[in-house]
Amino acid sequence: MTKPLTITLGEDQRDLVLDRKRDYVLRCPHGQRRLSGRLSVWGGRNVMFADCHERVARPDWAAYFADQAGTLWIDGVHFGGVHLTGGIQLQEPGATVVMRDVLIDTVHGSYLTNHAELIQSWAGPRRLLIDGLTGSSTYQGLFLLPNQQYDGPPPELFDLRHIDIDDTRGRYALWLSDQRGRFPTDVQDVFVQPNRARTWRGSWLWGFGGADAHRGRGDTWANVSAGRPPGGHYVHATPEGAAGIDPAVVPPLAPDDSAHPIPTGA
Repeated sequence: MTKPLTITLGEDQRDLVLDRKRDYVLRCPHGQRRLSGRLSVWGGRNVMFADCHERVARPDWAAYFADQAGTLWIDGVHFGGVHLTGGIQLQEPGATVVMRDVLIDTVHGSYLTNHAELIQSWAGPRRLLIDGLTGSSTYQGLFLLPNQQYDGPPPELFDLRHIDIDDTRGRYALWLSDQRGRFPTDVQDVFVQPNRARTWRGSWLWGFGGADAHRGRGDTWANVSAGRPPGGHYVHATPEGAAGIDPAVVPPLAPDDSAHPIPTGA
């Protein structure tokens, strides 16, 4: 980051339009921060959102991020409260999105109401790198359609590590589309507690396998395990936000990412 501008978030600073040629650090006051609605951040070049405990006071998504020009880094953040209708929405056709130590309380929805997801993307990102995500949903978990509303090339890499999802009251825990052709994915240490009424893996997994495995394209979700991580949830709440994955540990490169090192900080 180059001479980043620091913005302290609050009720009057939760709907941001940023300069796409400038870097930003988004900070929260110490302790829990209550907002009347979701955090919305449009623009910025490299944007770091770290060490925050955000609670939404009425039914809404937790956060919406769009059109960062470089890298969006979300680190040590807890999205909480009983009113969440969704977690994080992404509209990032050209950006790299990095998430580490993200905790999302239960998001509430259904097929007939709002389609609640922990993470939803309909445009990009170019690269999605997650290392440490814990969440619960009554409908869907990761709902990733990177070319649903983006006609550009498919992503360069989705790298998903140390993720655990409680989907015991939900439907699809992991959904990945292939609208513009298959793209590189790396899936390690991902656990799902599926709905007991949906025991077949194809009823809670979709994309490059799962329910459409008959297409003969292999199974992106082959390494996903049903159940909980042996050591418990990967991410837990802290007074300042969330923690879990050792920040001193640099993840090894994914097989398809040798030309694009994973950032170690912002």
